[in-house]
Amino acid sequence: MRATMSIDQFISQLYRESPQVPLANFSVWALDLLQQVIPFDGAAWGTGNIETRQFHTQATVDIPTDIFDKLVRYSDINPIVDKLISTTGQAIDMSDVVNDDDFYQSQLYLKCFNPFGIERILSSIHANERAGIFTLLTLYRYDRNHIFSEHEKKIQSQLLFHLLSAASHRQLLALSEQQVTPSLSQSAICDKQGLYHAVEPSFLDILDDHLATNISDKFPLPLLPQEGEFSRDKLLFTQQNLGELRRISVRLKSPLDDLTEREQQVVSGICQGNTFKQIARNLTLSPSTISNHLYRIYIKLGINSRSELVDLVSNEGKSPT
Repeated sequence: MRATMSIDQFISQLYRESPQVPLANFSVWALDLLQQVIPFDGAAWGTGNIETRQFHTQATVDIPTDIFDKLVRYSDINPIVDKLISTTGQAIDMSDVVNDDDFYQSQLYLKCFNPFGIERILSSIHANERAGIFTLLTLYRYDRNHIFSEHEKKIQSQLLFHLLSAASHRQLLALSEQQVTPSLSQSAICDKQGLYHAVEPSFLDILDDHLATNISDKFPLPLLPQEGEFSRDKLLFTQQNLGELRRISVRLKSPLDDLTEREQQVVSGICQGNTFKQIARNLTLSPSTISNHLYRIYIKLGINSRSELVDLVSNEGKSPT
């Protein structure tokens, strides 16, 4: 294995191409790119909760994701853990904390790493104390004689900053791209445990104003098992799954949200300038049924005309479907 990309080339390509990479694929894509600078046989990139040390997002290259379960199970006997925590941002080789003879005879090696063929380990950790999140980046080699050099340690320490910066920027882009909710909504990116990875300040402001919660580093409501909408009090939330992450958007509910699906279809037709006959044909209903739906819509919304309905929809920034 030989490096095929310089550090400058890596940094340039990382920032130039990352906005086009789907957020769900970003970690694996970035690890593949890193492999061209620091040759490795397998890699793991995970984020988790600092207090519990449980991983909430897991990405691997050329190694099963089961490695994360092993890392958690044997963390109490893993001497590199405390070293990483005390030297955040610095790449640490396992041989820096325990000599090879002791390591290769240890239960940690035999039960955690040997089953995966792992012989050499170069790891680094970044901790965001305010958000309560840590990020672990570990490179593995399966050849015991292929030792990570001091130069490679320095490279990993240097590139960890850029990897996390690019990941953070990609998450911020995901807050606004391909929104399934109106433009008036605010968004946050969190993991499946609800811990924020990126969040718009206005998102937190809305939650503070309308929910009785003081939690600032975690979404305070249960997430949906799948994508969809859910409401709480005066707020309407929309959840989009982005691989192991979730985009949560929130906005204040409007009277339009209380319309039935059929009524929203009628509203959509009206806002498109269609006649009763055109809407009826599109929905396979009679014009009189459309008229009855529109009458009930006017009552629910407290309006009296098509023009008021169109103005209401326009002002709410909502497009019923």
